[in-house]
Amino acid sequence: DLQRMWYVLDDGEESAPPEVQRAFDVVAGAIQTGGAHMKAGMPGWQVDEVARDFIVDHGYPEFMHAFGHMMGRVAHDGGTVLGPRWEKYKGTCELPVEVGNVFTLELHVVVEDRGMMSLEEDVLVTEKGIEYLSTPQKALRYLHA
Repeated sequence: DLQRMWYVLDDGEESAPPEVQRAFDVVAGAIQTGGAHMKAGMPGWQVDEVARDFIVDHGYPEFMHAFGHMMGRVAHDGGTVLGPRWEKYKGTCELPVEVGNVFTLELHVVVEDRGMMSLEEDVLVTEKGIEYLSTPQKALRYLHA
């Protein structure tokens, strides 16, 4: 359960337009910030709140899903949800993050006339915080049309 972000360059482009680059930077920053805040024992909603506030504080609307979910034998393995205290999560975001849990950290923003900019990382909860299970994407990647 992993997402990476690519931008397809139009003819004559050497990099993404500023609004696309900014969206990537904000999404990646929210994931890094939420992950850095994540500690064993805290309820899932507190992790979500940090990432959600980062997105909103940077001028994007609130994303309408949880910041992350547990992973295990299947992609969505139940247990603690890193989500807001919304009815649809039925209290699962009140459950604590525990050492040994594996979570996704995922969110998106929408860039007008460009689409959804989405990124997802997988992390292991340790006694000291989190460990990324793959190299986090810190730069927007490019494809040529």
